[in-house]
Amino acid sequence: MNKRCFLVGRKDSLFKQLVASLLVDMMDDLDLYENKSVELDALLEEIKSVHPDLIVLEEMSPFSEDSLMSRLLVNLPDLPVIVISEDSNLMHLIRCHTRMLGSSKDLIETINLTFNHHSNPNKENVA
Repeated sequence: MNKRCFLVGRKDSLFKQLVASLLVDMMDDLDLYENKSVELDALLEEIKSVHPDLIVLEEMSPFSEDSLMSRLLVNLPDLPVIVISEDSNLMHLIRCHTRMLGSSKDLIETINLTFNHHSNPNKENVA
């Protein structure tokens, strides 16, 4: 079964077109979808209808603003997001893990795992 990737960027962005071309050419097991929406609520519905395994977000996209990114992560918490900077070639991998807080022990455990991951970012420490 193919993996589904949702590419979000500016409407006529050359960068978005290049990334799309690269992904399609280099990944045989990938179904690529691109945003058509220019408004956040419509974008969220578009993404939810596709059920992607990953979002790739152009940093220059209006959707990459902090408040919009947090809404995206809250509405789709299990979905990893890769933000790519056209200017610096940096990639930011963003994952949101949601857990039910049942006791103070859950909070302390999550904080410790987060600290451990931050001090050793190459090791997977998932709460």
